[in-house]
Amino acid sequence: MKNTSKIAILVMAAGAASRMQKVKQLLPWKGSNLLSHTLKTLREFQKQHLYVVLGANYDAIFKQIDFAALSASIIHNTSWEKGLGNSISCGVGHILNQDEDYEGILVCLADQPLMDTAYYKAMISEFQRKNHPILATKYAAKAGVPALFRHDVVTELTRLDADTGAKKVLAKYKDAIYIFDAGARITDVDTPEEYQKLYEQYN
Repeated sequence: MKNTSKIAILVMAAGAASRMQKVKQLLPWKGSNLLSHTLKTLREFQKQHLYVVLGANYDAIFKQIDFAALSASIIHNTSWEKGLGNSISCGVGHILNQDEDYEGILVCLADQPLMDTAYYKAMISEFQRKNHPILATKYAAKAGVPALFRHDVVTELTRLDADTGAKKVLAKYKDAIYIFDAGARITDVDTPEEYQKLYEQYN
């Protein structure tokens, strides 16, 4: 029988972020860096079943972050250049091959530093309460990540192989998605200017 409290968390951190001109995952944030901050935030409420997908700049990131101390298991996607969808497929496939019986997988990004523990916990709490097929975050004209996919939906994520993330799966289940509003937590950190503005405001 599935245990509804057993959620795997998958952090996407495999992209090259070429517009940033630096390794985005390692950009300073609150005494550490963007990726470490994300993992610490998640670890505040879940100290196991935490996975992170790395790809571009793997060696540099691995040297800078003590993943064991953050209770995070590394998934190395050597095909990261194919895009976010491929990295999600790689990560979910790895999780499904573990000797675990997860009720769902929470997919989130390493470059959304304003996402906090309260938001992630609220998503998981709602999932446990109503067992929705998908819980996703509200954007201006779409649903996106962070998103929580139920066990009977996650296998579809393994078939992704493009640079459009989980959009295909979210579109297929659009009428069954429970939407969460993250408000000001939604941020873009895609350019040096966006990062600098956010850094000056919150650090």
